[in-house]
Amino acid sequence: MGARAVRVIDWVSRGSRVALAASVGAVAIGAASDFGFTVPLEVAIQRGLSQVATPEALDARAQAALDADDVALARGLADLGAELGRPLPAETLQRLTAAEAPAAVAWRDARGLAHGFATGEIDGSASLVGALAADLTLVGDVRDLATEGSKMARGEDHSNLILGLAAAGVAATAATYATAGAGAPARFGVSILKAARRTGVMTAEFAADLGRRIAKTGETSAIRASGREAGAVETLLGASTELRAVGGAVGSAETVRLMKYVRSVGELPELRRFTTRFGTRSRAVAELTGKASLRVFRTTLRVGEMLMRHLLAALMWFGGLMLGAISNIGWRGLRFLAAKV
Repeated sequence: MGARAVRVIDWVSRGSRVALAASVGAVAIGAASDFGFTVPLEVAIQRGLSQVATPEALDARAQAALDADDVALARGLADLGAELGRPLPAETLQRLTAAEAPAAVAWRDARGLAHGFATGEIDGSASLVGALAADLTLVGDVRDLATEGSKMARGEDHSNLILGLAAAGVAATAATYATAGAGAPARFGVSILKAARRTGVMTAEFAADLGRRIAKTGETSAIRASGREAGAVETLLGASTELRAVGGAVGSAETVRLMKYVRSVGELPELRRFTTRFGTRSRAVAELTGKASLRVFRTTLRVGEMLMRHLLAALMWFGGLMLGAISNIGWRGLRFLAAKV
């Protein structure tokens, strides 16, 4: 009787080990078959937007954008709704058409353009364009160097980041003229970054990352280090190239506004791919989803589909582990007791 019980226990133990090996093999096969698996991007985008871009949400956000005089966002929402087959109501489209009328555009621009150019203060779309224009013509950099530099000299609160970007902007402008335009991407990028910082849309994470990168070129406090400006330009060149591509897809003002979704300099290539896909609808998509990255669509869907594809393998693996653990702990004790019978 004891010998028969020992044989049964031995066979159960061997079976549990086989189950464990099979489960490990199933997981390995599943992982190998999933290698390189990606959800088609268009499918991921359609599924992701279908959950958040409801007709009601599109209309509510478009109405709010028009109330806030943010015509660019309202237009992006209207275009996105048309692409998804969910057009905005006629009343909202009429408001948008009126806001885009030449007379209305001229009035908004006249109110803010000169103010933004002269002071660098940004309180709307027109003043943002004015501030960017001032930076591109060197006026803004000289103004910021004087303003922030005088604050620093008096011991007052000042922005080291704005000061560093302004110094880099002067160097980038000089490089643009000296190289027949080769420094233009850096010049554009500096202007975008300064505007994003000044308007408050630049995230703290991005500002810290950018500040660290600029600081590596020299001391952050001074316009005194002779090579620092050129070093800062070189540091900013990669980021500026990405920002210039984003600007080509959505425009300079929208590029500034989209910076609220970027957490580090390393995320700028993802922003470029995002804006290349969505164009002027980019901010509308970002406002609805909370992200300005194509990765958010693909990754979320990928995780769900991977779990469904390999559910059986995961269950086998878990079962094998449980059987193996129980067997390895108990079979020797049971075998010993059976042998005594």
